[in-house]
Amino acid sequence: MELIQWAFWVLAAAAAGGLFFGLLSAMKVRYPSWFGLGHGGLGLAGLMTLGYALYSAGPDAAFLQAAVWALGLLGAAFLGGALFFGVLFRQAKPWWAIVGHGGLALAGVVVLFFAAY
Repeated sequence: MELIQWAFWVLAAAAAGGLFFGLLSAMKVRYPSWFGLGHGGLGLAGLMTLGYALYSAGPDAAFLQAAVWALGLLGAAFLGGALFFGVLFRQAKPWWAIVGHGGLALAGVVVLFFAAY
């Protein structure tokens, strides 16, 4: 398994955790505060893995352009999640922020899937 595929699976696990978050928020269930840190930490680990995979692949790799787009989308989703949920909306999380963050991350994971496989 190549490093870009590892990055995909780490980010897919973070996305599954985000979907779980969305379901808990929709059902108005309380969850521990460390869930958010775990979700963000897993996303950061996946971004770092993807960045290293792109750095070590070189400019002649076949998956480079799609993977760079995936890195941009996922990086924007990560920064948006950190800004919205870590700084601006720490208590009450609006649905538009949750859907925007999740949609951007989902687009990045789908692009990364096509780049990795």
